[in-house]
Order: sequence, then C-alpha cells, then structure tokens
Amino acid sequence: MLKKISPSVITYLLIFVVIVILRLLLSLFPSGQIASQMVNLTDTLSIGAIWLVGWVGVFLAPRAGFAEMWQVDISNSKRWLIPFLIGLGFGLLSIIFDKVQPLGEASLIKFPASLVAYPLAGILEEIIFRLFLTTTFVWLISNMVLRGRHQLGVFWGVAVFLGVFYTLSQVSLYQSLMGTLDLFIAAQFFVMIGANFIVTAYLYRKYGFLAALSLRMGDYLLWHIIWGAIAKG
Repeated sequence: MLKKISPSVITYLLIFVVIVILRLLLSLFPSGQIASQMVNLTDTLSIGAIWLVGWVGVFLAPRAGFAEMWQVDISNSKRWLIPFLIGLGFGLLSIIFDKVQPLGEASLIKFPASLVAYPLAGILEEIIFRLFLTTTFVWLISNMVLRGRHQLGVFWGVAVFLGVFYTLSQVSLYQSLMGTLDLFIAAQFFVMIGANFIVTAYLYRKYGFLAALSLRMGDYLLWHIIWGAIAKG
C-alpha cells in the first residue's frame, strides 16, 4: 500500500508532523516573546488552513515543471547542502547590512523563542509562497491559459512578481514595528529579501520544495537565531 503513495505525499505528511511539534513547543513561550504577526500566522486555524492549501502544490508541482519533493534523480547535496549553504550566505550578508545599519531589536524575536518561532514561520511561509502561490500561478497561466507554452518564462515572471510583493510586505511590516523607514534599509530589504526570494523560487523549481526549505533554514539559523541571540540579546 505504501509503495503506491507518492514520496511527495509522505514527505508533506511528515512536514505536518514537524509543524505540529514546533507549534506545541512555541506554546511553551509567553506570547509577549512572540511578534504579534507571527502569533497570527501560527494560530491553530491558520496552520491548518495553510497546510491544507499546500496540497495544491504537492499535486500540481510536477505538472507545472517543478521538481518533486523527493525526486530520485536529485542528489541530497542539491536538495539539502547547497541550498543550506546559500541560505547561510544570505544570512551572512544580512548580518553585514545590520552592522552597517542596525535594524533594531524589534526586528528580531529574542532567543530562545527564536529557535522555534522562525523555523515554524519559515515552513508556513514557504508553503504559502512556494507550494501554493508560485505553483498555482505558474500552472494556471502556463498550463491553462497558454496551454503548456512558455512555462519557464511564466515561472520567472511569477517569481519576480511574488518576490516584489513579499519584499513590500516585509518593508511595510518593518515600518509598522519601527515607526520609520530609512532609505538604506529599504534598499537592503529589496536587495536581500527580494534576491533571497527569487533564488529560493529557482531552487524550488530545480530541486524541489525541500531545497527551498533548506535555504530558508540556513538563512534563519545564521541571521535570525544565532545573530539575533548574539546581537539582540
């Protein structure tokens, strides 16, 4: 029976187990240690809804030209190691930017809550923007509207559009937290977050959803968790 189940389906079910464990661990921390926007993202109803819409991407990804989660012809170095190292690189660049122009303590969740909050939020955001939105838009435009043509071009258009949208949302969130927005910080967001988003989208298409998660975790580990613990206390 299990042999008939797609590895992507099994992997996505295991991702749900990880999400549940992280959510239970997050509940051990006082709500005051968790940013309000993350509390909204990680409430039980939101988590369930996000995970459910992610199934759209699980089934549509191969039809839209994306690698499957556990595709046999993709090595583990491409699926895990290379994306994780790229994520560390983005995290290092974020630290350099922060040294030049500090973002402020309100921009990072304090340690040790960060150990749980960022991985959980990262997984949920990747499900929203990668499995659901990117996959669905590419499938709808290329497969349905254009009848299977220009799939790669559609992908890049969707990746850039969603990258700009995501970056603007992060800029708006930062401005609401800090009450101000420096032009250098705005440029930093577009360079770092926008580039990160588009590179992650490419890795998702080429090596599957787990590669996108791996990049996100490498970035969050160095930038949000380690640097957040050292610099922001």
